[in-house]
Amino acid sequence: MLDEKDLQAIAQLMEKQKQDIMSETKGLLEQQKQDIMHDVKVLLDTEVTTRFNLLAEGQQAIMDAITPKSEIEELRNEVSVLKLAIRTMNQEIAELKKAQ
Repeated sequence: MLDEKDLQAIAQLMEKQKQDIMSETKGLLEQQKQDIMHDVKVLLDTEVTTRFNLLAEGQQAIMDAITPKSEIEELRNEVSVLKLAIRTMNQEIAELKKAQ
């Protein structure tokens, strides 16, 4: 039968094994964490960055295709001037017709 010293020796051996297992598990978890972080970084570099760059290129193409606001304002002013000129011409034509 096991006496007190034997039980203490077994307990110490089990505690040592437990600490060894915990230490090994901690090391494995740390390595797994580093592997996951590496995979995430690779994914971000290859997928996300590429897609953001494509999105930026598409946005730039849209911005290049859009007429600048200053040009639109200039065209509006020209249209206003042309409308005024047409109104004036219509009035002059109407006056000429009355004079005939």
